[in-house]
Amino acid sequence: MTSGLLITALMPSITSSGIFSSRRANSGADAFAANNPLIGAMNLDIAGGQVLNAAKGVSNIAKESKGEIAKDIVSAEKSIKSMVKGGKVANGIGKVLSFTADNINGLICATSAVKVLCSDDKTDTAVREGLALGTMFASERAAKSFLGMSKTVKYNKDKMQITNDGLYEINKDGKKLIAKNGDFKVLDNKKLVISRKGNPFIEKQIEALTDYCTTKKIFNKSLKFLPGFLKGVGFAAASIGGYKIGLSAADLIMGKDS
Repeated sequence: MTSGLLITALMPSITSSGIFSSRRANSGADAFAANNPLIGAMNLDIAGGQVLNAAKGVSNIAKESKGEIAKDIVSAEKSIKSMVKGGKVANGIGKVLSFTADNINGLICATSAVKVLCSDDKTDTAVREGLALGTMFASERAAKSFLGMSKTVKYNKDKMQITNDGLYEINKDGKKLIAKNGDFKVLDNKKLVISRKGNPFIEKQIEALTDYCTTKKIFNKSLKFLPGFLKGVGFAAASIGGYKIGLSAADLIMGKDS
């Protein structure tokens, strides 16, 4: 299988992780400045986990690609892993970030819970954070479906079977086709990436933009990353917008000015 599926699957995650990491880092710095060290530390931890997620995605794409850039990325990943193994502190940080990367949403919810506990007006803060997270996660789910972002889940070799015609999930009632050949990839025997079709209008717009860039020789060397990058920006916009809509709705319900 070529790197096409991985680029389509992981590039949106890489792009959105970069955007969210920057926002979380800023939120962490602001929290420290406001004498909220726990909230600040949690935000910075989430930012680090998002960076690690993006790095894993870049590394997986690089391993499937050819060229000097790919070799440099893989070499950098090996150097980082060697450094982490070199000391207890670095190894501990690596384990924390790995856990964070796999549990981002749970830690985002935990950070909001800490905000509520640290707030003087716990009821108002709980309403605002609850609505904000609810609309944010709903917006993310809608964006993933609309944009056709690939789904990444844990790969369980005991409950999944790869055959000549695709990937099946095995259960007590038999087996069910999850994805056809060419529409999925297993990474390091741990994660399963399944490609999905997005809204036809969005797919046509991205295809038209790609064709235009090809014709005009714009982004010639990195053109294959463009669709995924655009989907990543769209996903980040939906997530951030969903959070802000939730905050505004909460303020409206409680009769406060945004």
